[in-house]
Amino acid sequence: MKIVGIALLALMLPALLGCATPDTLLAQRLVAYNAERYKDAPATGTLEDGVRTIRIKASQFYFEPETIVVNRGERVRIVVEAVDVPHGFEIEGLMIPGYDIETVIRPGFPLTLEFDAMETGVWDFICAIYCGFGHSTMKGTFVVR
Repeated sequence: MKIVGIALLALMLPALLGCATPDTLLAQRLVAYNAERYKDAPATGTLEDGVRTIRIKASQFYFEPETIVVNRGERVRIVVEAVDVPHGFEIEGLMIPGYDIETVIRPGFPLTLEFDAMETGVWDFICAIYCGFGHSTMKGTFVVR
């Protein structure tokens, strides 16, 4: 029984002492790097009635703009327009209330999303609907600073 107790203590000791794992240290460095990298970048889009509005064109096989920067706490409106073929839109890891990532964006029928940017970070945004052979390379960067 003593051996089990000692083994549990040994496993819990790093957590009790606040020691960081290599993965935690790497994540902290990545967060710091991204915070520094985008701190002076201008915010994307325009402010319309207090809402940061960003218009994105989706074409085979890229988004324009490729990088979107918004400020934490802003209300964000993203308007995605498919230029050539049907596309999709997803900010990976960021939940947008009421939005289904399987929504197809067809040419001539833009998609409008609106949400509050409450968490700082950097996410990839991708085309979520297969749009051709280069589909897997179609992505951009969404930054909340």
